[in-house]
Amino acid sequence: GRLEWLAAVSAAHGLKTLLKNALNNQCGGSTEGDVSDAKMVWMYSVAVSIPSLKSEVEVWRRVVEMKDGARPLVGYKPELWDCRKEEWAGLDLGVQAAAERGGTSVEEAWNV
Repeated sequence: GRLEWLAAVSAAHGLKTLLKNALNNQCGGSTEGDVSDAKMVWMYSVAVSIPSLKSEVEVWRRVVEMKDGARPLVGYKPELWDCRKEEWAGLDLGVQAAAERGGTSVEEAWNV
């Protein structure tokens, strides 16, 4: 539970920092959509380090045409990263469940 979650968010911390810096430095400020997109990329990155989500990670990697599953921003195609796609649900719910097992929520972890 807790150790798995801490390892996963630690592994994704560098990417979260990069994404948040990009959001903070956007000319004219970031939109709600920008934040949502950034959070999706971060959640994917967290999921990569959760062994039970291996198949969900692989499905999503194919859906968004990601060539290197460890580098989600390389060749990033924003139009493919749509949280309404059914393939996102398993990854999304899996990361939320992992956060709960770790004693937190995805929102809390994103805001730290």
